[in-house]
Amino acid sequence: MKLSPNAPCPCHSGAKFKKCCRPLHRGAPAESPVALMRSRYAAYALGDVSYLQLTTDPEGAHYRPDTAAWEIELRHYCARTAFEGLEVREHGEDGDTGWVLFHARLRQGDDDLSFSERSSFRRHDGRWLYHDGAQIDPRTP
Repeated sequence: MKLSPNAPCPCHSGAKFKKCCRPLHRGAPAESPVALMRSRYAAYALGDVSYLQLTTDPEGAHYRPDTAAWEIELRHYCARTAFEGLEVREHGEDGDTGWVLFHARLRQGDDDLSFSERSSFRRHDGRWLYHDGAQIDPRTP
């Protein structure tokens, strides 16, 4: 999906896409786990599967060595899912590791797939990568 650079960013930051996630999608490194998490949410919303694959830690739970099958799976998920909102609740860093607690509002047709997650990130060769995540009770403050 193409998005105007002046459109609101799909990560729901309130900033324009060109000033928010677009530079990361074009290769700029994320400055923090929060920036990477937001850019990945935007990539899901836009169907930017290549970015999702490139920003997943090869040692993480969600990495798939069969990149062709993984790409098909991601494209299918992105195409059938509406990404309706993102709320970052907490985040932190400690050296080359970081975490983000967020709530994502998603929908597939009439089905609400919203969830809250505590994601972990690792910095490898100066770039933040998504490592894994654990879903949590959405009522967690």
